[in-house]
Amino acid sequence: MGARVSRHEAAAPTSPRSDPIRADYVIVGGGSAGCVLAHRLSEDPARSVVLIEAGGEATALIVQIPVGFARLLSDDRYDWKYAQNPDPTIHGRHFLWSAGKLLGGSSSINGQVYIRGTCRDFDRWADAGATGWRFDDVMPYFLKSESWAGPLAPAHGMEGPLSVAPIRDAHPLCATFLAACREKGVKTLEEHNGGDMEGAFLAAVTQRGGWRCSTEKAFLRPARKRPNCHVITHAAAERILFEEGRAVGVEYRQGGELRRVRADAEVIVSAGAIGSPALLMRAGVGPASALRDAGRPVVVDAPGVGRNLQEHSGATQHKFVNVPTLNSEVGPLHMARHALRFALRRKGPLGAPAVQAMALVRTRPDLDEPDIQLHFLPLSYDIDEASSGPAGVAMAREPAISINASLCRPGSRGQVDIDAAGQPRIVHAMFSDAEDLAKLVEAMKFVESLYRTRALSALVIGDRSPRTRPANDAEWAAHIRAKATYSYHPGGTCRMGSDAKAVVDPALRVKGVSGLRVADASIMPTLTSANTNAATIMIAERAADFVKQVPA
Repeated sequence: MGARVSRHEAAAPTSPRSDPIRADYVIVGGGSAGCVLAHRLSEDPARSVVLIEAGGEATALIVQIPVGFARLLSDDRYDWKYAQNPDPTIHGRHFLWSAGKLLGGSSSINGQVYIRGTCRDFDRWADAGATGWRFDDVMPYFLKSESWAGPLAPAHGMEGPLSVAPIRDAHPLCATFLAACREKGVKTLEEHNGGDMEGAFLAAVTQRGGWRCSTEKAFLRPARKRPNCHVITHAAAERILFEEGRAVGVEYRQGGELRRVRADAEVIVSAGAIGSPALLMRAGVGPASALRDAGRPVVVDAPGVGRNLQEHSGATQHKFVNVPTLNSEVGPLHMARHALRFALRRKGPLGAPAVQAMALVRTRPDLDEPDIQLHFLPLSYDIDEASSGPAGVAMAREPAISINASLCRPGSRGQVDIDAAGQPRIVHAMFSDAEDLAKLVEAMKFVESLYRTRALSALVIGDRSPRTRPANDAEWAAHIRAKATYSYHPGGTCRMGSDAKAVVDPALRVKGVSGLRVADASIMPTLTSANTNAATIMIAERAADFVKQVPA
């Protein structure tokens, strides 16, 4: 067992030293997965854990209030804002890819939607070589992590650390959206987290008593009370240390000083879909040519590291309506009423998730499963075309609503590289697979047909975006290229599998070295059909069990 360190030792400024902090397990990244791992691995009092996180604490009020996500995105204190190269398939536009830069990671800045994925999502993983990752294999880990605040149901866990709840106070227009879906033959689901997600439903949320429940709150706070779990914040991992082909520690920078923490058992990388491949490459594990281009030594020629980058691309239609919406109720009196309602009852817009109602639908009847996810928002927003990220988003002034359609299974792929300084750079073409654009054209026509249903047409009084309704597929494609965005769901860059190009094996061990695993959304062979945070937490739960199975 590694020598235990006090909290004072873990946080105190030091110069590089020959007697680094030691622990059995060193976890890099205190995000959605890292907090779960720290909790589970420290359950054994005989094993010590050190968690290093580049960001800071997650206790600020803006982090805890559900609506705070709108302010957290693109805030340098909380968001990595990873840079992307201009994308030629969308007229050279590019984005800042958000990722949480604080304890809890993206679970501390996301829209709090809890949605697991379909049975077929996980069965596809197993069919692609991720043995043991079928839906029936992973469902127990979803249940293990969850404490469901709704009615007792077999699809939900009741005793886990993560608080999940039905949406507390859905906007009245959500019922209108569900009614419109029913007119289109899309059934309303009372339960969407049991593996069958085809239908429309109100969102489930990671909230506790109306407040955000991140993995920092659910998993890490209890773990930090244990003497064998130590957290080092504002500690940016520079590289993984190897001795004779084995990962033995991590070098990190804190307060301008370079420090080390040694792992007597394993190093587990949980830095996210962008951060994890970047750290591996900085350590010399990656495509040999890319490592040489970045001036890095080649420890393992691993051609899959940083490749297979996926994101849920999507487009949105906004319509003016004849009833109040959230964006038309942001004046001082409205906000005072909203604040009072949240303070007294933890309800209202301040307690709302990003998306309150959703649907998974097929754009064509001949498809054997849903191909798009719909996101209904009882509000509308403007995007500053000069901005490349969420900072350019502003609420509209007039009453309006929006429906976003995103691809469940995008075919387009990108990659994460590092520059000479070791910083990640995203190269991703949203429509490198032409089928993705064609599918979004069909998705936009489906959304337009939803707006023409009796339920929604009674409210709609005009087109907001696109301002002129496209007349054919070519015009829809032009609108999509000009306005399409991502969903903040990157994954796949340290792909799990059994083939030679897979980065990690089905037990999440990095191939070509020992003592090193990756556990986060980067290991997904393909994205789940919807939001990815719940699946990331499940991955961490499984990873902890894999680690525990290794004899001490």
